[in-house]
Amino acid sequence: MQKNYIYKLIIIFLLSAIYSGIGILILFFINRYIMTLQSPDYMVLIYFMLILILFFSYTLLMRVLVANINNNIIYELRTKFVLRILNSDLQTIIINKKSKILASLSKDITNISNGFMRLSDTLQGSLFVFISFFYFFYLSKELFVFIFIWFCLITIGAFYFIKKAHLEYKKARENEDILYNDYEVLLEGFKELSLNEKRANSFLNTFYQNANEQKLTSSKAEIYGNLSGNYLNNMMLGGIGMIIYLALGLGISDLKTAATMAISMMFLRAPFMMSIFSIPSVVLAIISIKKVKELKLISFDKIDFSKSSQAIKWSEIELRDISFSYGENLVLDRVNLKIKKGESIFLIGKNGSGKSTLFLILCGLLRADSGEIYIDNEILDEKNIKEFQNSISVVFSDFYLFKEILNSNEKSINYWIEILKMKDKVKVILKNEKLHFSSINLSLGQRKRVALIQALLEKRDFLMMDEFAADQDPEFRKYFYNEILNLLKEKGISIFAISHDDKYFDKSDKVYKIKNGKLELIKQATWR
Repeated sequence: MQKNYIYKLIIIFLLSAIYSGIGILILFFINRYIMTLQSPDYMVLIYFMLILILFFSYTLLMRVLVANINNNIIYELRTKFVLRILNSDLQTIIINKKSKILASLSKDITNISNGFMRLSDTLQGSLFVFISFFYFFYLSKELFVFIFIWFCLITIGAFYFIKKAHLEYKKARENEDILYNDYEVLLEGFKELSLNEKRANSFLNTFYQNANEQKLTSSKAEIYGNLSGNYLNNMMLGGIGMIIYLALGLGISDLKTAATMAISMMFLRAPFMMSIFSIPSVVLAIISIKKVKELKLISFDKIDFSKSSQAIKWSEIELRDISFSYGENLVLDRVNLKIKKGESIFLIGKNGSGKSTLFLILCGLLRADSGEIYIDNEILDEKNIKEFQNSISVVFSDFYLFKEILNSNEKSINYWIEILKMKDKVKVILKNEKLHFSSINLSLGQRKRVALIQALLEKRDFLMMDEFAADQDPEFRKYFYNEILNLLKEKGISIFAISHDDKYFDKSDKVYKIKNGKLELIKQATWR
């Protein structure tokens, strides 16, 4: 745990200690002054009311301070988790799967947040009970022994139920990952499920089974949690009765002391129950922290996104002996490639040949198992990766289209809308003082054009495209290769594109083919 969090927990501990001290002061005042009254004494009443006002005011102040501390911790947890995702490489995201990360973003962060919120209750209640034991010892050593044993029995019993609840909560959390995976299948495979009743029925049967398992484990966890609460409540009430019985029935103590200790037990009932009831939330938080750690996301402080890196200036990019494997499957085998400034390069290959993997390595999203990338004879590493990526604009085959336009120059935006023949499809609108595209509810080919507009508005000198023209109509495809590529070259933009349009290979400077993890340069005349 970071030092910052430890300091905040120390503050909560000290606040709870003062709270407990004032609570004991109230009990002491009742025992010393109110229970010894022989006649009306209004000053005692006034002092008692003042102590109560002090207790109420301090409790209110403490709640405000603790709420601020807790919510600051929650804010930091959420923002740092998002930063850790942004800092992680693509391979980490692929390994963890989207469903697991979504489950952590929604469920685990909530659990950790609730755990921190309830941790102050645990500290406050536990500390109050602990300090109260000294007061019980001061009142009656004999009754103190009984109370101490009684509280031990309460704690043992409550923790038995909490342990059972913990095991069920852990199972329930495992089932959350499975359910999130089902949700992902439902949304991403919606069209296929809608058109195939047999597949939809199979999916539903699996989902019902997983959802039922989640229901059973969650129900058991809640039942055990409630049992711990009911057990604790009954034992606290039983303890009050036992104190009176021991004092009056067995003569262990006088009525005044017994009454004071009984009142103290009643006073302790709320904070002690609050402390015990908060433990399941803390337990859930611990489980969720372990889940987040299992993701093995890179530390949040790796990159400071508030500071914009400068784009690197380059004249040549060289890949030397790049190899990459997914598990035992070798995808790239000692690939060598040179890209000079201003060149347009096409990459071809069969499905699964490693095209997209090479593409992702080149733009710095995947890290090669061996080999190096050189930018003008300087190795590309953690020190300059962001500068290099700031010189690249990319249109992925599985791109995500943002409505917000980062470039605020409307003239430039409208220019590219016109060039890419999207004038009749999208407009530039102002929303929340930011420029947006009027709509992204378009065909796949048109959405790709908008994604290319976004990339070109970044005004970077290296454009990478993965199968951009694959979803374009024949007329626009011809226009793209004959007109737009020439325009981009005139503007000094280097191009690296995955393409299968052999009809237009003459529009590139070089064509490379990847096969069995090997990369080779294809002569244009040979290709034809």
